[in-house]
Amino acid sequence: MTTPSTPIGPRNRGRIDHRQGTDRRIVIVDADHRVRDSLAGLIGLAAGVNVVAIVGQAGDALSAVSRNRPDVVVLDPRLPELEDGLSLIEVMHRIRPEVRVLVLGWSGDHEEMAMAAGADGFICKSGDPVTLVEDVLAVALHPGATGESAVGTEIARS
Repeated sequence: MTTPSTPIGPRNRGRIDHRQGTDRRIVIVDADHRVRDSLAGLIGLAAGVNVVAIVGQAGDALSAVSRNRPDVVVLDPRLPELEDGLSLIEVMHRIRPEVRVLVLGWSGDHEEMAMAAGADGFICKSGDPVTLVEDVLAVALHPGATGESAVGTEIARS
């Protein structure tokens, strides 16, 4: 996916050092193709990132992490073929230890479970889409940075 020269959202303006070859690689995993496509389209508008895979199943997610070597995975753990999609986090970290996994869910109630499973952050789907994308970009473009999700919780550990 190609990206324009300016990022979206006021929090990222002027803070992204976009040089050739320094794009952060993102994989999106969600069973709902509408969510996957929408999120990929919004993130893809930002400078400094490249959505390298969009998948909807656990096996495809693990293959995408292995093949594409992403910096960030945005994961909705509710996948049809898995009882516990959070178990993917540990496997993704084994495949690529430095990958940051952001769990995308509907309820802040799942945040604690996501963090206990090894997620680097939790983002609530029910919030403002621009804020959601800005939070993903904050983590992708500024490793070690934290941001606030739509439910007002820290989305990434330093």
